[in-house]
Amino acid sequence: MDFASPLSDLIKCLWGSASKHLGYIYIVKHNVDKLQMETEDLNAKSEDVKAGVEHEEERGGVSRTGEVVNWLGKVQNFLGEVDQVLREAREHDQIKCLSHCLPQNCWSGYRLGKTVDRMLNEVKELKKEEFNTTLPLPPPPVLRMPSDKTVGLDISFDEVWKWLKDEKEGVIGLYGTGGVGKTTLMKRINNDLMGANHGFEVVIWVVVKRLDIKDEIWERWSQDERVHHLLNFLTKKKFVLLIDDVWAKLDLSKIGVPHSCLGKKSKVVFTTRLEEVCYQMKADRAYQVQCLTPKEALGLFENNVGKSTIHSHPEISKLAKNIVQECKGLPLALITIGQAMAGKDNPSEWRHALTTLRNRPHKLRGMVEEVYHILEFSYDSLSDTTRQACFLYCCHFPEDYPIILDNLIELWIGEGLLGNTGDVYHKRDEGASILGDLKRACLLESGPYNVYEQATVKMHDVIRDMATWIARDHGQRENKLLVIENEEDMSVEMISKWREAEKVSIWGNLIANINRAPPMCSQLETLFVRETNVRLVPRGFFESMMACLKVLDLSSNKNIVSFPKEICNLISLQYLNLSDTNISELPEEIKNLTRLRWLLLDNPLAPKRILIPIGAITSLPLNVFNTWGHSLEKEEELVEELGDMQDLTELSIIVHKSFSALKVFQSLQRCIRRVRIKDCKDLTSIPISHSLKRSGNFSYLEVLHLVNCPMLMQMEITQGIGRAPNCFCFPSLVNVSISNCKFFYLSWLVHAPKLRHLEVAYNPWMEKIIGDEFAREELVTSGLFSCLKYLRIDNLRNLRSICDHTLFFPQGMEFRIGRCPRLRKLPLDSNSTRGSFLVTGDKDWWPKFKWDPAARVTLRVGQSPEEEMTFGEALGKIKNQNDDRPNIRFLPLQAE
Repeated sequence: MDFASPLSDLIKCLWGSASKHLGYIYIVKHNVDKLQMETEDLNAKSEDVKAGVEHEEERGGVSRTGEVVNWLGKVQNFLGEVDQVLREAREHDQIKCLSHCLPQNCWSGYRLGKTVDRMLNEVKELKKEEFNTTLPLPPPPVLRMPSDKTVGLDISFDEVWKWLKDEKEGVIGLYGTGGVGKTTLMKRINNDLMGANHGFEVVIWVVVKRLDIKDEIWERWSQDERVHHLLNFLTKKKFVLLIDDVWAKLDLSKIGVPHSCLGKKSKVVFTTRLEEVCYQMKADRAYQVQCLTPKEALGLFENNVGKSTIHSHPEISKLAKNIVQECKGLPLALITIGQAMAGKDNPSEWRHALTTLRNRPHKLRGMVEEVYHILEFSYDSLSDTTRQACFLYCCHFPEDYPIILDNLIELWIGEGLLGNTGDVYHKRDEGASILGDLKRACLLESGPYNVYEQATVKMHDVIRDMATWIARDHGQRENKLLVIENEEDMSVEMISKWREAEKVSIWGNLIANINRAPPMCSQLETLFVRETNVRLVPRGFFESMMACLKVLDLSSNKNIVSFPKEICNLISLQYLNLSDTNISELPEEIKNLTRLRWLLLDNPLAPKRILIPIGAITSLPLNVFNTWGHSLEKEEELVEELGDMQDLTELSIIVHKSFSALKVFQSLQRCIRRVRIKDCKDLTSIPISHSLKRSGNFSYLEVLHLVNCPMLMQMEITQGIGRAPNCFCFPSLVNVSISNCKFFYLSWLVHAPKLRHLEVAYNPWMEKIIGDEFAREELVTSGLFSCLKYLRIDNLRNLRSICDHTLFFPQGMEFRIGRCPRLRKLPLDSNSTRGSFLVTGDKDWWPKFKWDPAARVTLRVGQSPEEEMTFGEALGKIKNQNDDRPNIRFLPLQAE
């Protein structure tokens, strides 16, 4: 047998194996050098990767991937192992095992060579490995918004925060004027949600990325797809959506946030300058962000100026308070002016700033750019130029002046701002709508009621300054509008500015004299001289404005007793207001005012009659003629003339003659707005022919006073009184006062469904206010007293009942009852009362009044504070009091 070949193969195999292992020993130094170079390359790559990752993380929005974290960890471990192997290699090299042929050194060389060979393979694999270094971070639940420390928003914040936690409110609207701090409040809400345990999974400040949808995907989607995906995302989350600065209705369902996913689960909070947006978006809560209190305003101002500057001089501290007062708590103005005054420690600079702020605020640094331009957005957002013109008209009134609503609307109409003045009543409605829009746009705010219980509005000082700046062509024509409140402003130098003026207002009791006529006023269209102590205007005063003056308001000048005849030469005059003056006679020459549409002679406290010459006004195209408060000389003749004036659409008048009274109700039904019939001793009945085909013959009658007509016992309406009225005779009547007349009852009031104020006094014959002509269902259908807010009955000694049927009165109804000893009940019970109502009565009348003794009430006696108790307890307490007319507010028997 041939053994040579297998043996040869065996020897080759053994030698091959041996040579491989011997190779580990003999080329170890070469491999160690190679490993060191490869490791240096790997380390460099590792440092590059780490630096790139850290750079992207610093830029934000990303985090390192698990792959890169794992690779960097493996590299770090590998580098540690290499260091150890390199140390072993240096030690082995020193021993020089081959030259000594020591068995143990051969073995260690073999082991080292094998390790180096393995690590060479590992380093190559690590260097080749590829991976993603970073991934976008998921959005945080809340993104912090940059915001300074808030001042004066604690109350607003607490209120909104309470609603956010409430399970009922889903949509919350925050509204207020520009610069009042709405966005600042929203930022605080956003940032406080970061640290609070609120339970919301995400708070979104209207940024799509917050929903973790990639931009490229979002861009590919259609509008409907976006809505679908947003809805799909949001319905799985408990979220708060914060939407800042909404100018028009935003349909939340169209952006994937339907009402169905709100309320108990999620919330939407938005800010707007327009209150109406809150209603259009069906906000569950609408909250007005108010200006700061004086203390808060001073704190915000000091923060922006710097306390060291404020307290650097005693005079500066005082001037700072005056500047803060001028800003009326508007944060935007306080911040802007505060920053402008920062570092200024010279009182002269502060005095100059205060003077500028009061007289020419637009000249103060930053006011136009940082305040007026922001506020002007609200002006620009008004829906049409009519509303803008009506808003700017409010600049005619002095700073902080409570503007009577009716007076303002009359001026708008008289100026022609609302178009043709012929349809006065519809124009009044339009004016009321515009006023509502201006208030809802936070450009006007409700003011206090005046002594005549008339509603008022006012402008915030800073908004008024902005409006004046706009009205003066954005500050380019400072003399276009002049408002004068001091007599020194009537100097030669100041009155010379009238050459450029289109509107001039002279206001206030600081002005007692007008000593000079103005220069030629070829552009002057509107002139107010109101509430002054002026007695006379100088000769020639109106001459320079003869051709162009359209509106002249001389109202509330108590010292003016004679009509300035020069007025009769103002051939363009359309509106003349002489109300609340003591003018007692108009000249015949008034007939020269052939364009006059408004002639107002109201004077509720007029002590004497006024003479209007017969024939003087019949040729005038008057739409409005008011003599409310004045008695008239030659009354019957004038009333006869008024009946023939076809352009007349509104009349307010007082008459004393039976002929005149009957004439008013027969010939002036179409235009009568207010009428007082007084001292008609022989007037027994007022016949009214009422057509059921129309909405009412007295469509515009608002006020009806019947005073001291001792024989008047019937308002005789020839149709409609025999059954429940379905066509009202007095659809607009809101105020009725009847005193010292002989009515047995006032059932004709069923024809006045909007009645709000009723007074009945001095009638010994009246047993019931509403008689027995109607069943309760008919009275309810008619809406009798459904709008009534105030009922005063006094000295009706035989009155037993207001109405035998229970009626529905509005929330907060007030009853004032005096000297009605036989009246025991009111026409309401616990089922018909809608909320609380107030009753004021004589001390000796209260024990006779029938009501549930266990009912909850609040009692007020004299000037003492209200106390809550039962009605029975209140009666016991009244007995021991000295006050003659305590009042009791009856509270609802159950929560509404």
